[in-house]
Amino acid sequence: MKEFKAKLKEELRQDAPFTNDIKQRILQPKPIKRKCNWQVVSVSIAACFIIGLMLFVEFSQKNNLQTASQQNELLPIVDDVSSLDVIEPKYAHLLGEQWMLHFLPMIIDKEATITYGDYIAFYGTDGLVVSTVLGLGNDNVTMNQGQILVDNTALKVHGLNEQIKNEDINDPFNNSYLFHNWGTKPEPFIDKSISTKEKEFVVYENDEGHTIMKINEGQLVGKVVGFQNFELTFELTEQEQQVFDAFKTDYNVEKLKNMTPQAITKMFLLSDIEKDYETYEALFTTNINEETESVRRYYEKTKIVRQELFTEEINRLIIANLFAGLENAEFEQQTDTIGVVKFISIEGTQTELGMEKNAQGIWQPAFSRGIY
Repeated sequence: MKEFKAKLKEELRQDAPFTNDIKQRILQPKPIKRKCNWQVVSVSIAACFIIGLMLFVEFSQKNNLQTASQQNELLPIVDDVSSLDVIEPKYAHLLGEQWMLHFLPMIIDKEATITYGDYIAFYGTDGLVVSTVLGLGNDNVTMNQGQILVDNTALKVHGLNEQIKNEDINDPFNNSYLFHNWGTKPEPFIDKSISTKEKEFVVYENDEGHTIMKINEGQLVGKVVGFQNFELTFELTEQEQQVFDAFKTDYNVEKLKNMTPQAITKMFLLSDIEKDYETYEALFTTNINEETESVRRYYEKTKIVRQELFTEEINRLIIANLFAGLENAEFEQQTDTIGVVKFISIEGTQTELGMEKNAQGIWQPAFSRGIY
């Protein structure tokens, strides 16, 4: 009996199997509720938003620059412009492949979105002009020896990218600005940096040299979206065409003996349109003097540009515009060997084309269409 009581007392002194687990749960400290500082959270969210916005703007700008660098579409030549806004700017600085259309009437869209490389019409100190967009609002634009940097990123539009090397100043294929010289000599680059605000643009300018300038939305007229088309107003008669075809077989000038100076002028321009340079040169005057040699040198200088950059379509468009009215031309002989084919242009001004009589008594063109 004593042994039983002793054993029972010993068992009663032992803890129940779950006592330690319960103790652990009871003794474990309760989690403390932390007070949230919403001011810190708000600042953090705002900071993330601002950083994200900055990255978005930077990406958007780079994307715009990339998009601009990829746009190489030529503006259309439009036949019917009766319902469109057409302008005739005093001058136009068109960088890119359509630089030679700078004197044509242009179609504008007053509501179109404007980006890098676009041509825009605006009112400047010289009146209504057109130029190439090189910077948008909130940009920092720098011209450095012909290179355009937009926020330190090179703008790649219309052949622009790197600085123009000194040895390339006179190279029409490596200097996009060459066709915009006012004189016969290359003009200098005037390096400049411009920062814009909202609704301001940076455009190419060439007053005393190649540089950039800033304009605002108040000066803007619209974006150039096309050029007006022109059709030839002159053509060869059936007899003139037969003589012309015969002449092209052997370039015997004697075959032109009975042709009028006006007819020979038309043949000369048609060969120019068709890029038939052999015929063009065969029709040009064989007389040698200071004036004809000057014209000949200009032609030789610009021949590679005619061959590589002018298409038959472009030639036809330009000649149709410049020589509209030739079908009503008259010939005026000024000396024994010098005369002019003259007509009234579509602008209402008189155009005179120099002609010279050769030793066989045949009148030949002594002029060349201006290229640049």
